[in-house]
Amino acid sequence: MQAETSAPETGSRTAAAPSGRALKMAESAGRSGRRRAQVRYSFVERTSLENEPPPLARMLRGGGRGGQVRLKLYLSYLWLQREDQARELSIRNSAWATVLDLPDPETAGARRISDAQAWLEENKYISITRTGRLNLVTVLSETGNGEPWIAPGAAAKKEKEEGLLGLGAVVHRYIQIPQAFWTRGHIAVLSGAGVAMFLALLAENGGLGGQPLWFSPREADTRFALSEDTRSKGLRELKGAGLIQTKRRPVNETDFQAEALHMRNVHYLQLDRLNETAEIKRRRVVKITRKKPPTG
Repeated sequence: MQAETSAPETGSRTAAAPSGRALKMAESAGRSGRRRAQVRYSFVERTSLENEPPPLARMLRGGGRGGQVRLKLYLSYLWLQREDQARELSIRNSAWATVLDLPDPETAGARRISDAQAWLEENKYISITRTGRLNLVTVLSETGNGEPWIAPGAAAKKEKEEGLLGLGAVVHRYIQIPQAFWTRGHIAVLSGAGVAMFLALLAENGGLGGQPLWFSPREADTRFALSEDTRSKGLRELKGAGLIQTKRRPVNETDFQAEALHMRNVHYLQLDRLNETAEIKRRRVVKITRKKPPTG
């Protein structure tokens, strides 16, 4: 009689991918967008626990799916700022819902965009002029203080010319998000957690390529005010999307007096992946049953 044995085999499956309609709409939007969106570090991180959570964390908190739409929509407004001064945007809500690949973009998706706009207006990240057909949206400062938005580079230059203690270069430091983040569907397939951790890693990366990125849970809480669940979920998504590579590495290997090496997961951004169509893959284990040859 033949015995049966089973052995697990690993594979992967596509868990999320953008629709063709979302890609076409994002490509159309890209004709009006920057090649690289500019987002101030102060939007992503804070300098100490004494400060309130940064805007990124505030947009996500307490909102469920609404939080991620707020975050994605605001980043998209920044993407379309091609000039140094904010310009009014008159874009129908269903178009934004299509770019973000929300279900039922003409109805339920458009309402989610409207809800996100209402929150962003109430919290002074945008101003809205209501007209007969389309709302006119003007993006405001990433800090939520209600001041006009000015491109970071232009703001730093202006403050330097005005002799403001040379702080402009620090206050207006910014990360750059390539246009492909939108046009190749990455913003559509990532959750709010995935987008948040992508921005956090860009800030940690500091514009340098190929370096290992790691921060302790305490440091992550201090700087980004994102929960452990958000960080874990976001990193899993980024790995599944091919946007990061994760390896086990010692984080104190150059500490001469260290008694032992401390191993941690370190992450490497794979920004070239942005130029490919977005896809999140998840590992799966398939149980394969094989017949064992008879003995004797």
